[in-house]
Amino acid sequence: MIKKILYTLLLGITSSILYTQAQAIESEYTEEFEHVKVTTLLEHEGFLLWYAKLQGWDRELGLDIDLTIINSSGTDVLEAKRNDSSAWDITAIGAVPAFISSENVPIKIIGIANDESNATDILVPNNSDILKTRGWSKDFPYIYGDPDSIRGKNFYLRKGTSSDYTLANWLNIFGLTEDDVNIIDTQTPDIISKVNSKDADGVVLWSPENYEALKNGYQIVSNSAHVAAFVPVVFVSDYDYAEKNPEVLSKFLALYERAARLQIEDVFKLILSYKEFLRVYTGKVYYEDFCIYDLKAHPVFTLEEQISMFTSTDQYNSAMDLLEANIAKRFEKLYSKTMNPFSFFGKSFKRETTRMYLDKSIEYKKNNYMKIN
Repeated sequence: MIKKILYTLLLGITSSILYTQAQAIESEYTEEFEHVKVTTLLEHEGFLLWYAKLQGWDRELGLDIDLTIINSSGTDVLEAKRNDSSAWDITAIGAVPAFISSENVPIKIIGIANDESNATDILVPNNSDILKTRGWSKDFPYIYGDPDSIRGKNFYLRKGTSSDYTLANWLNIFGLTEDDVNIIDTQTPDIISKVNSKDADGVVLWSPENYEALKNGYQIVSNSAHVAAFVPVVFVSDYDYAEKNPEVLSKFLALYERAARLQIEDVFKLILSYKEFLRVYTGKVYYEDFCIYDLKAHPVFTLEEQISMFTSTDQYNSAMDLLEANIAKRFEKLYSKTMNPFSFFGKSFKRETTRMYLDKSIEYKKNNYMKIN
């Protein structure tokens, strides 16, 4: 009891300090800033941007980030843009929706926020017969399930997202397709409702909702990494905005890397701030065990590492090219009865994957992440 009281007091003091810092930063700068609308999901990358803005790092680069955090999916973020062209200038969404769900949303993929492969899970109730078998495939010794226990089960997930891709890779291990299970396209809050009511044979969730499922008696049968499904979160810009504002995008990427480097150098410095972020946006208290786990479960990349991942040569394709090809291959198989092969790469897509803004961002890093006049 005393421990909980002390923790509550500490969290309140931390919130007060963070709020006071934000007010001081707000009043310190009086010059004009470049306003940019950024939307992210209620996830790790949203936290790093929230943290960077709280420190006033956007202002040091001459930016004023209007940050919106939503508990939704990349598919829904793209749909919002499709319905309202002014919805956002920059967003962070999974690579899967960026590649296959961006029809009629002209975009540029400009960077990588993190790797969420270890934080995207397939979960089933702890009494599921799927849990009776582990290592059915010798190539995937950590994966639970076998064809007979999986076939016919109902899985709730958001289609066209990393969840969809992860489940497809898992099914493929057992020689199964979407025809062998029932996939129910569901919004994230509704998936949690199914979890709470114990009314789902299986769900596919990413952090922090996967933690909610674990607390409610669900168990992980696989995550994305275990089924060779690399699912990074990518930074995406409105195509026309990117063309007109290359410096803004470069500054934005440098800003994010500044926060990412703090995580790389000492993840423990971010724990209290991550607790506060989750409390503000979920209304729930997540304790240190989850915060440490979740920060470590989302590897981040330096600007130089991202540039390497975006670079192709005569000898090899870039990591991003390979990722796009793997996603295309998996979804061609998954949706072969409802879509023409690779139709999602048709003329209605205006999408470019480019390292040019990462290249430009290096100069801001060299200038100690400060505005270059």
